[in-house]
Amino acid sequence: MKLKQFTFHLFEAKIRHKNERTIVIYHGWGSTVESCMNLAEEIAKMGHRVLVPEIIYHDTRSPLPNHFNAEVTQTYFWETIYESIDEFNEFIAELGIPMGNIVLVGSSMGGFIANGIFANHKNLGGLVNINGSGSFLLSEKIFRERDNRTSLPFKEQQRMMKYNPVEKTKSNSPILLMHGDSDTTVSIKGQEDYYHILTETEGRENVKFRIYENNNHQFTSEMMKDLLEWLNK
Repeated sequence: MKLKQFTFHLFEAKIRHKNERTIVIYHGWGSTVESCMNLAEEIAKMGHRVLVPEIIYHDTRSPLPNHFNAEVTQTYFWETIYESIDEFNEFIAELGIPMGNIVLVGSSMGGFIANGIFANHKNLGGLVNINGSGSFLLSEKIFRERDNRTSLPFKEQQRMMKYNPVEKTKSNSPILLMHGDSDTTVSIKGQEDYYHILTETEGRENVKFRIYENNNHQFTSEMMKDLLEWLNK
Protein backbone atom coordinates (compact mmCIF):
# COMPACT_ATOMS: atom_id res chain seq x y z
CA MET A 1 0.00 0.00 0.00
CA LYS A 2 1.10 3.60 -0.55
CA LEU A 3 0.42 6.83 1.30
CA LYS A 4 1.96 9.87 -0.41
CA GLN A 5 5.71 9.24 0.03
CA PHE A 6 5.33 6.14 2.22
CA THR A 7 4.97 2.57 1.01
CA PHE A 8 4.14 -0.23 3.43
CA HIS A 9 2.80 -3.76 3.63
CA LEU A 10 -0.31 -4.41 5.68
CA PHE A 11 -1.27 -7.67 7.40
CA GLU A 12 -4.79 -7.76 8.85
CA ALA A 13 -5.89 -10.33 11.41
CA LYS A 14 -8.73 -12.63 10.40
CA ILE A 15 -9.80 -12.92 14.03
CA ARG A 16 -8.96 -9.91 16.17
CA HIS A 17 -7.24 -10.24 19.54
CA LYS A 18 -9.26 -8.82 22.46
CA ASN A 19 -6.32 -6.48 23.11
CA GLU A 20 -5.50 -5.88 19.46
CA ARG A 21 -2.42 -3.79 18.78
CA THR A 22 -0.86 -2.32 15.66
CA ILE A 23 2.63 -3.78 15.31
CA VAL A 24 5.07 -1.76 13.18
CA ILE A 25 8.11 -3.80 12.07
CA TYR A 26 11.41 -2.35 10.83
CA HIS A 27 13.93 -4.57 9.02
CA GLY A 28 17.72 -4.54 9.04
CA TRP A 29 20.37 -2.79 6.98
CA GLY A 30 20.56 -4.01 3.38
CA SER A 31 17.50 -6.18 3.87
CA THR A 32 13.96 -5.74 2.49
CA VAL A 33 10.37 -5.84 3.68
CA GLU A 34 10.30 -9.45 2.46
CA SER A 35 12.57 -10.44 5.36
CA CYS A 36 9.78 -9.47 7.80
CA MET A 37 6.94 -11.31 6.11
CA ASN A 38 7.10 -14.51 8.15
CA LEU A 39 7.13 -12.63 11.44
CA ALA A 40 4.35 -10.32 10.27
CA GLU A 41 2.16 -13.25 9.28
CA GLU A 42 2.69 -14.98 12.62
CA ILE A 43 1.80 -11.84 14.56
CA ALA A 44 -1.31 -11.30 12.41
CA LYS A 45 -2.42 -14.85 13.22
CA MET A 46 -2.44 -13.83 16.87
CA GLY A 47 -5.06 -11.20 16.10
CA HIS A 48 -2.95 -8.06 15.67
CA ARG A 49 -2.68 -5.69 12.73
CA VAL A 50 0.86 -5.50 11.31
CA LEU A 51 2.53 -2.80 9.24
CA VAL A 52 5.93 -3.23 7.58
CA PRO A 53 7.09 0.14 6.17
CA GLU A 54 9.62 0.41 3.40
CA ILE A 55 12.71 2.11 4.79
CA ILE A 56 14.49 4.95 3.01
CA TYR A 57 17.38 3.76 0.76
CA HIS A 58 15.82 0.27 0.58
CA ASP A 59 13.20 -1.49 -1.57
CA THR A 60 11.57 1.14 -3.80
CA ARG A 61 12.70 4.20 -1.81
CA SER A 62 15.92 5.33 -3.53
CA PRO A 63 17.66 1.98 -2.95
CA LEU A 64 21.44 1.94 -2.72
CA PRO A 65 23.37 -0.21 -5.23
CA ASN A 66 25.47 -2.01 -2.61
CA HIS A 67 24.54 -1.59 1.05
CA PHE A 68 27.50 -3.65 2.22
CA ASN A 69 30.23 -1.62 0.58
CA ALA A 70 32.11 -0.17 3.58
CA GLU A 71 31.94 3.42 2.36
CA VAL A 72 28.22 3.13 1.58
CA THR A 73 27.48 1.66 5.00
CA GLN A 74 29.48 4.32 6.81
CA THR A 75 27.78 7.10 4.81
CA TYR A 76 24.17 5.92 4.94
CA PHE A 77 23.67 3.67 7.97
CA TRP A 78 23.02 6.42 10.51
CA GLU A 79 21.34 8.67 7.92
CA THR A 80 18.83 5.89 7.32
CA ILE A 81 18.17 5.58 11.05
CA TYR A 82 17.79 9.33 11.56
CA GLU A 83 15.47 9.80 8.58
CA SER A 84 13.31 6.86 9.63
CA ILE A 85 12.97 8.28 13.14
CA ASP A 86 12.16 11.74 11.80
CA GLU A 87 9.45 10.59 9.40
CA PHE A 88 7.56 8.39 11.90
CA ASN A 89 5.14 11.07 13.06
CA GLU A 90 4.08 11.92 9.51
CA PHE A 91 3.75 8.23 8.62
CA ILE A 92 1.49 7.49 11.59
CA ALA A 93 -0.51 10.70 11.15
CA GLU A 94 -1.34 9.71 7.58
CA LEU A 95 -2.53 6.32 8.82
CA GLY A 96 -4.56 7.82 11.66
CA ILE A 97 -3.48 5.23 14.24
CA PRO A 98 -3.54 6.14 17.96
CA MET A 99 0.02 6.15 19.37
CA GLY A 100 -0.97 4.15 22.43
CA ASN A 101 -2.04 1.24 20.26
CA ILE A 102 1.34 0.92 18.50
CA VAL A 103 4.08 -1.54 19.43
CA LEU A 104 7.37 -1.06 17.58
CA VAL A 105 9.46 -4.07 16.57
CA GLY A 106 12.86 -3.79 14.91
CA SER A 107 15.65 -6.17 13.97
CA SER A 108 19.32 -5.11 13.65
CA MET A 109 19.23 -1.61 12.08
CA GLY A 110 15.48 -1.81 12.52
CA GLY A 111 16.11 -2.22 16.25
CA PHE A 112 18.03 1.07 16.26
CA ILE A 113 15.16 2.73 14.38
CA ALA A 114 12.41 1.32 16.60
CA ASN A 115 14.33 2.23 19.74
CA GLY A 116 14.99 5.75 18.48
CA ILE A 117 11.31 6.31 17.70
CA PHE A 118 10.24 4.83 21.03
CA ALA A 119 12.54 7.21 22.91
CA ASN A 120 10.78 10.21 21.34
CA HIS A 121 7.25 9.32 22.45
CA LYS A 122 5.83 8.87 25.94
CA ASN A 123 2.58 7.29 24.77
CA LEU A 124 3.62 4.42 22.47
CA GLY A 125 2.40 0.95 23.47
CA GLY A 126 5.71 -0.93 23.59
CA LEU A 127 9.07 -1.79 22.03
CA VAL A 128 10.88 -4.93 20.88
CA ASN A 129 14.54 -4.44 19.92
CA ILE A 130 16.10 -7.52 18.29
CA ASN A 131 19.89 -7.55 17.79
CA GLY A 132 19.92 -3.75 17.68
CA SER A 133 20.89 -1.07 20.16
CA GLY A 134 19.38 1.64 22.33
CA SER A 135 22.81 3.11 23.08
CA PHE A 136 23.81 4.79 19.82
CA LEU A 137 27.06 6.49 20.82
CA LEU A 138 28.41 3.33 22.44
CA SER A 139 27.49 1.21 19.42
CA GLU A 140 29.11 3.66 17.00
CA LYS A 141 32.26 3.66 19.17
CA ILE A 142 32.34 -0.15 18.91
CA PHE A 143 31.74 -0.04 15.13
CA ARG A 144 34.66 2.35 14.69
CA GLU A 145 37.02 0.37 16.91
CA ARG A 146 36.18 -2.82 15.01
CA ASP A 147 36.83 -1.13 11.64
CA ASN A 148 39.97 0.69 12.81
CA ARG A 149 38.39 4.09 12.19
CA THR A 150 38.97 7.32 14.06
CA SER A 151 36.60 8.55 16.77
CA LEU A 152 33.28 10.12 15.80
CA PRO A 153 33.79 13.87 15.13
CA PHE A 154 32.35 16.17 17.79
CA LYS A 155 29.71 17.65 15.47
CA GLU A 156 28.43 14.16 14.64
CA GLN A 157 28.46 13.23 18.33
CA GLN A 158 26.22 16.20 19.04
CA ARG A 159 23.84 15.19 16.29
CA MET A 160 23.73 11.56 17.45
CA MET A 161 22.96 12.61 21.01
CA LYS A 162 19.73 14.19 19.76
CA TYR A 163 18.55 10.73 18.66
CA ASN A 164 20.28 8.57 21.29
CA PRO A 165 17.63 6.65 23.33
CA VAL A 166 19.80 6.53 26.46
CA GLU A 167 19.66 10.33 26.51
CA LYS A 168 15.90 10.68 26.21
CA THR A 169 13.66 7.62 26.69
CA LYS A 170 10.24 9.00 27.70
CA SER A 171 7.83 6.08 27.51
CA ASN A 172 7.06 3.85 30.47
CA SER A 173 5.53 1.18 28.22
CA PRO A 174 6.84 -2.42 28.24
CA ILE A 175 10.15 -3.18 26.51
CA LEU A 176 11.61 -6.46 25.27
CA LEU A 177 15.30 -6.53 24.36
CA MET A 178 16.63 -9.62 22.54
CA HIS A 179 20.22 -10.27 21.52
CA GLY A 180 22.62 -13.06 20.62
CA ASP A 181 25.59 -13.29 22.98
CA SER A 182 27.99 -13.94 20.08
CA ASP A 183 26.86 -11.09 17.79
CA THR A 184 29.82 -9.80 15.75
CA THR A 185 27.70 -7.43 13.62
CA VAL A 186 26.01 -5.40 16.36
CA SER A 187 27.64 -5.86 19.74
CA ILE A 188 25.36 -6.87 22.61
CA LYS A 189 27.03 -4.12 24.69
CA GLY A 190 24.64 -1.51 23.28
CA GLN A 191 21.62 -3.45 24.53
CA GLU A 192 23.33 -4.13 27.87
CA ASP A 193 24.02 -0.42 28.37
CA TYR A 194 20.44 0.56 27.53
CA TYR A 195 19.04 -2.16 29.81
CA HIS A 196 21.29 -1.06 32.67
CA ILE A 197 20.14 2.56 32.36
CA LEU A 198 16.47 1.58 32.25
CA THR A 199 16.59 -0.83 35.16
CA GLU A 200 19.39 0.47 37.41
CA THR A 201 19.29 4.22 36.80
CA GLU A 202 15.57 4.65 36.11
CA GLY A 203 14.34 1.72 38.20
CA ARG A 204 12.08 0.33 35.48
CA GLU A 205 10.50 -3.08 36.15
CA ASN A 206 8.70 -3.72 32.85
CA VAL A 207 11.87 -4.25 30.80
CA LYS A 208 12.85 -7.78 29.75
CA PHE A 209 16.30 -8.62 28.38
CA ARG A 210 16.68 -12.05 26.82
CA ILE A 211 20.12 -13.24 25.76
CA TYR A 212 20.55 -16.15 23.35
CA GLU A 213 23.61 -18.32 23.72
CA ASN A 214 25.84 -19.05 20.72
CA ASN A 215 23.73 -16.81 18.48
CA ASN A 216 25.59 -14.40 16.23
CA HIS A 217 23.27 -12.01 14.36
CA GLN A 218 20.30 -14.21 13.52
CA PHE A 219 16.61 -13.97 14.36
CA THR A 220 15.99 -17.55 15.45
CA SER A 221 12.86 -19.64 15.96
CA GLU A 222 13.46 -19.38 19.72
CA MET A 223 13.45 -15.59 19.43
CA MET A 224 10.25 -15.75 17.40
CA LYS A 225 8.59 -17.88 20.08
CA ASP A 226 9.66 -15.55 22.88
CA LEU A 227 8.53 -12.44 20.99
CA LEU A 228 5.09 -13.88 20.28
CA GLU A 229 4.67 -14.92 23.92
CA TRP A 230 5.66 -11.43 25.08
CA LEU A 231 3.14 -9.83 22.71
CA ASN A 232 0.43 -12.18 23.93
CA LYS A 233 0.96 -11.02 27.51
